[in-house]
Amino acid sequence: MVFVNILLPIFLIIGLGVLFAKVKGPDFKSISDLTLFFFTPCLIFAGLLKGHAQLAAFLPKAVAFMILLTLIFWGLSLVVGRLLGLDVRRQSAFSLTTIMMNCGNYGLPLVLFAYGPEGLSYGVIVLVLFTFPLGTLAIYIASRGRDSAAKALLEMFKVPLFHAIVLATIWRFFNLPMPQIIFKAIDMVGQAAIPGLLMLLGMQLARTRLKGELLPMFSSSFLRLLISPLLAIGLCFVLNIQGLPRNVLILQTSTPAAIIPLLYAINYDTHPEMVAGTILVSTVLSALTLTGLLYFLGV
Repeated sequence: MVFVNILLPIFLIIGLGVLFAKVKGPDFKSISDLTLFFFTPCLIFAGLLKGHAQLAAFLPKAVAFMILLTLIFWGLSLVVGRLLGLDVRRQSAFSLTTIMMNCGNYGLPLVLFAYGPEGLSYGVIVLVLFTFPLGTLAIYIASRGRDSAAKALLEMFKVPLFHAIVLATIWRFFNLPMPQIIFKAIDMVGQAAIPGLLMLLGMQLARTRLKGELLPMFSSSFLRLLISPLLAIGLCFVLNIQGLPRNVLILQTSTPAAIIPLLYAINYDTHPEMVAGTILVSTVLSALTLTGLLYFLGV
């Protein structure tokens, strides 16, 4: 019943995205821009304004969790990549899919269906935090060091998501008034982000072909879907993160490979076929691994 109640709706919406892409052949960039420039920033802004007091206590530990998990997986991807005999560019592709999880398109709906609005409040924080390595380290890895860390950081701050974070932080810090009708409109637009992100994932998968070496794809998927939950459980124990925040962190960081690194891989010609194939493989296999994880977390 866990799969039927939580994961099946997610895969049904992803399937609608695949069907829409196959039948209508829509302009992917326009729909992507609409979701990433309007729906998601509104979701983040409204979520941060509605966030409860416990989020402040959760934030420092979540930052430590993000840094440790990212560094551990970066090191792990380098070790496994060396064992697989990957060259520099294939190593970059392997690291991208191993380190960067889909805590946005996939993770937010997953947390919402599993834990409801309260869980989503924590999920928004997790998404915000893991956007930092996604917008800096991922670019650095994809470019094989050609771009400086400073340039990567500058590019990240151009993303509307961060404008929403900064604006919401200022609004909460100064306790600025927000007319109810305006907040209601922002919140309503933000609600479109959940199905929108899943539809985008489906549309991207419809454009993906399983090409390239299968061993690195399945190895990366193994690390992403099976090793990541174990590491997350261990880090939550070490950092003393308990209850709902623990479950959200574990669940959201055990999702498949993220989509955004594929754009970097295409831009820098870092074996995009390997990155795309791993996204497809890990997304399909996540139906099994996340079902087991949800049972383990007592959902």
